[in-house]
Amino acid sequence: MLFRAVLFFGSLLPSFLPAAEITAAHFEMAQRYSQTHGGIALRVEQSGRVLFESYAPGSSADTAHRIFSGTKNFVAITALIAEQDGLLDLNEPASKTLTEWQHDRRRSITLDQLLSQTSGLAPGADIIDDAHDQMAAALRVHLLASPGTQFHYGPVGYQAFGEVLKRKLRRQGRSVEGYMRDKLLDPLGIDPPYWKHDDAGNPLMHAGMGLGAEDWAHFGNFVIHEYQGYKKQPVRHELFMRLFTGHQANPAYGLGFWLNRPPPSPRLQKMIDLQPAMDGDQLYPGGPRDLVAALGTGHQRLYIIPSMDLVIVRFSEGNRFSDGDFLSRLLTGRPRPDAHTH
Repeated sequence: MLFRAVLFFGSLLPSFLPAAEITAAHFEMAQRYSQTHGGIALRVEQSGRVLFESYAPGSSADTAHRIFSGTKNFVAITALIAEQDGLLDLNEPASKTLTEWQHDRRRSITLDQLLSQTSGLAPGADIIDDAHDQMAAALRVHLLASPGTQFHYGPVGYQAFGEVLKRKLRRQGRSVEGYMRDKLLDPLGIDPPYWKHDDAGNPLMHAGMGLGAEDWAHFGNFVIHEYQGYKKQPVRHELFMRLFTGHQANPAYGLGFWLNRPPPSPRLQKMIDLQPAMDGDQLYPGGPRDLVAALGTGHQRLYIIPSMDLVIVRFSEGNRFSDGDFLSRLLTGRPRPDAHTH
């Protein structure tokens, strides 16, 4: 397959990466690795300027691709906006709204625990995916562990949070999708070409959104601006940084975002298709410590590096892929010393 690649270099060299540290060869090496491992689009921006982009034949920066769990990041930020609006408090029990949970062990689950995947609820993909109403189905899932003690990655927490938000907004005559558009998507100028819904008409909060590479990169730049404390942003800086606070059950996961912290258990690494870290203290050994990421099924990736003002979007059709191997090629121009041959 012949890819169309465009390199914007020279005057657009990263301002805080010396020329000796990033060259056209870095992008080409990363692109070859990505393409060999199922990649169909790659876009790299710094300070909102395109440094490199490459797309499969017939596609472009606007071609919609399902970002799967990248949807969770939009939902998590919407939750922060809702707290800022006084609609909810992330520390409140979900059972304050979900009355079905008030008389069993689920009554103590907080909204933060739903979004950080530490609620103790079973992940529930087998229950959620086939349900007519996925939000309602999430309310029937049982506990596997006491809230806050274990990390279980799956759709249940975000669908349950969606039901909380739906009930709170219903009192105002508003919808979940409408609220997200009004408060986050429209202000950012992002209009998802599609957003999958369940049979009851609910947007899939855990994995339903489709975006083009340009829009996902634009979202990444917004995250950097918020991270850096720019004024006139829709979320207060101190509240926004809650997205990047790990939890005891998994320090490498905040609210929707994966963090470059000590990697989770081998079981979780396998679940999210990560290659084990050589040194054991980074989730993404090829990336800086402040790297955060949105991960989607099939190796859809949005990497965000605030210290470099760098955003990297990758779309894929699957295949075995190592985040560390890819990032090392892009940022250092060489494979990781412990890189595996896939």
